[in-house]
Amino acid sequence: MNKLIQFYKGIRLELIKRNYKGYLAKRFTLNGTNQNVWIPNKHLEPNGALKEGENIDYVFRKAKRQLEIAGYSQAIVGIKKRSVDA
Repeated sequence: MNKLIQFYKGIRLELIKRNYKGYLAKRFTLNGTNQNVWIPNKHLEPNGALKEGENIDYVFRKAKRQLEIAGYSQAIVGIKKRSVDA
């Protein structure tokens, strides 16, 4: 398992260590908080690292509130259009 911190468009991701045998996705924490998202295995290497050049914007579009709670209040290209302040 890849326990290293990864970044996707400035979003800090860390794989949650657990047994994913039989699962179709792996769970990652956002920005070191308790907020998390599930990323499908088709976008990941077997060790949990993001594949090079994968577009997983849709995962974060579904998790806009989790991003806000995790501290991402500014707009993120392709994911969030507006900041929380606006």
